[in-house]
Amino acid sequence: MHWLVLLIFTWVTGGLAGLVWAFRQASFVKKLDPSSKAVLLLAITTLGMVAQVVMYIGAMQSLSASSIATASMVILLINVVIIVCGLMAVFGMRSSIVRYYNTTEPIGLKLSGVMTFFFSILYFQYHFSRIAEWKKTGRLG
Repeated sequence: MHWLVLLIFTWVTGGLAGLVWAFRQASFVKKLDPSSKAVLLLAITTLGMVAQVVMYIGAMQSLSASSIATASMVILLINVVIIVCGLMAVFGMRSSIVRYYNTTEPIGLKLSGVMTFFFSILYFQYHFSRIAEWKKTGRLG
């Protein structure tokens, strides 16, 4: 899939397509590197997001100032877990992808840390499309 199509699907679905595609990419990376923990870390990230929504709904239903304050603190802590696990997942994927495509299938792949940080799944998809084209035509686009 072209990265721009992924971006549009992600916008249209409110991020759900991006989350599903991140799991798909992590599963692909797991095939390249069986020691990859990206799927597990993304699962923890997703569970954290669900926990935040549940906490928010619960706090809003009680309408008590103390429960809203407590829920806000818990949501903040869960947010830290989400960010850390998400970054560990994408940078772990980046490491596995670079290692695989520079040893097993050496194409001289370089992935920017900054681009990985800001555009992770879109950036990976761009490179996966290039690699698929290379495998099809023998030319790295």
